[in-house]
Amino acid sequence: MILLRKMMFGSKSNYLFLFFFGFLIGQDCDEDEVELWSDCYSIDSTTHIDLTAQNIYGEIPPTIGDLINLVYLDLAANNLSGSIPDEIGNLLNLNYLYLQNNELSGSIPTTIGNLTNLIGLKLYGNQLNGTIPSEIGNLTSLAYLSLFMNELSGQIPPEIGNLSDLEHLYLYDNALSGPIPTELGDLTHLSQLYLNQNQLTGSLPSEIGNLINLTHLYLYDNQLTGLIPSSIIRMTSLNYFWIYENQFAGELPCNICEMDLDWDNTTLVKISENQFCPPYPDCIMDNIDSQDTSNCASIPQRQFDLWGDCYMIENTDSLNLGNMGLTGNISPEIGNLINLEYLFLHGNELTGEIPEEIGNLVNLKYLYLYDNELTGQIPSSIGGLSSLTQLFLYGNNISGTIPNSIGELTGLKKLFLYDNQLTGELPVEMNDLLDLEYVYINDNQLSGNIDVNFCDLNLDWSNSLYFNISNNQFCSPYPICLDNYMGYQDTMSCGNILSTLEQDINTYKVFNAYPNPFNPITTLSYYLPNSAQVSIIIYDIHGRVINNFFNGFQESGHRSITWYAKNDLGRPVSAGIYFLTIVTGDFTDTKKMVLLK
Repeated sequence: MILLRKMMFGSKSNYLFLFFFGFLIGQDCDEDEVELWSDCYSIDSTTHIDLTAQNIYGEIPPTIGDLINLVYLDLAANNLSGSIPDEIGNLLNLNYLYLQNNELSGSIPTTIGNLTNLIGLKLYGNQLNGTIPSEIGNLTSLAYLSLFMNELSGQIPPEIGNLSDLEHLYLYDNALSGPIPTELGDLTHLSQLYLNQNQLTGSLPSEIGNLINLTHLYLYDNQLTGLIPSSIIRMTSLNYFWIYENQFAGELPCNICEMDLDWDNTTLVKISENQFCPPYPDCIMDNIDSQDTSNCASIPQRQFDLWGDCYMIENTDSLNLGNMGLTGNISPEIGNLINLEYLFLHGNELTGEIPEEIGNLVNLKYLYLYDNELTGQIPSSIGGLSSLTQLFLYGNNISGTIPNSIGELTGLKKLFLYDNQLTGELPVEMNDLLDLEYVYINDNQLSGNIDVNFCDLNLDWSNSLYFNISNNQFCSPYPICLDNYMGYQDTMSCGNILSTLEQDINTYKVFNAYPNPFNPITTLSYYLPNSAQVSIIIYDIHGRVINNFFNGFQESGHRSITWYAKNDLGRPVSAGIYFLTIVTGDFTDTKKMVLLK
């Protein structure tokens, strides 16, 4: 320094020397080298540059982009100013780019998206402005992204969800706005998420629950609103939960206490200064602090207690409580779970009526209420289940008629109403259920005539495995598709209808056994126009007599017999094909039966 001063304030010859000295300094680097802050770096061999805290001033020269073999570049904690040059995007082999704690300004160059091998990117503690470029989503190898303490604005780009290897995301202390993108839920390796001290709005997306490896969640000091999604309980690794100073509202998820958080530790959990509504879960009663509850009266309930468990509207799409020993009534509140697609309450001891509110479940596909002790009628609101494909109500004590609204279930494939106390006629609206594949309405007290258009249903009428209407009180004449499959029908109340039948059909009639195939029992019905001596014999496939089932006199009318798959000695017979023959006077008819294993 002393030498320079003497040279600067000496003779004209010294000025001339200084000029040439400076010229020579600028020419120290060879053509295959790049000068950076008075040092020369080989283009071919320079892979690492670490100039941390070297009191470097000025801008980052664009020529830095010529060092194409760079793997590691650390210029942190200096006094660098100006913008990040676009040429930084030429460093295609770069794994680590550290420019934090400088005085850099301008926007993050879009060319940064070229650095697809980047693992760590630290730009925090500068004066960078503009938006986070969407091209940052190209950095799919990135594990560490730190942009905090800048002046970045605009929305968090959804492309950030492409960073599948990301473990640390620090965007706090900027001016970011707009919603938290749902794509953040794709960052399943993320352990730390810092979005605090911005101007973020909107609700916390339910996809946040996908971050099962997250330990730190910092959202405080934003303008976030809406509910805390119940999916948050899936974040089983969470240790720090800071969401204070926002506008989160409504009830906290009733299952939030299932999270393994130290709820009493105010250094780990901070939820104050929001708009959360009571009742508050027990685990946070001592840590709820200041909440604005002025709007709580107008906020609808979002969670419901059903049989001692809490269910959330937004994420309950399946309720599988079959064979759980449940008792009591089905709560009308079940109709609030409008996202339900599968409701399984079968095999319990539920009593009372099916609530009308069940018709609110417009997304429901499967409704299994079978094998309970339900009473009352099938609610007419059942027609509101426009997405229903399977309706299983069998094995209850349901009474009344089948509602006409059942015809609105045009997507229904399986209808099982058997073994109840249903009465009345089949509604003609059932003829509209053209997608039906199975209809089991047997063992009820259904009566009257069956509409002839019932045969328009696309069932396989030749295979009795797909339908069963036996053991009811249906009156003749029967639709042709059912004529051989009616099984036993109590026609005592048919009155004039039966008399008319006897006038129109003055012949013997034997109907097919039902069910068939069967195990262990099947029923066969027949019609006698006159009183007659009747003989019923069962043969095996070889023509051998297995069972002399009946031989005696019978009055006219509809009759039925039930075979328990036993021979004359009362012993069970083996699986196979059998034939039942009815002989009366000059009339003989034989029906085939298949006994399953």
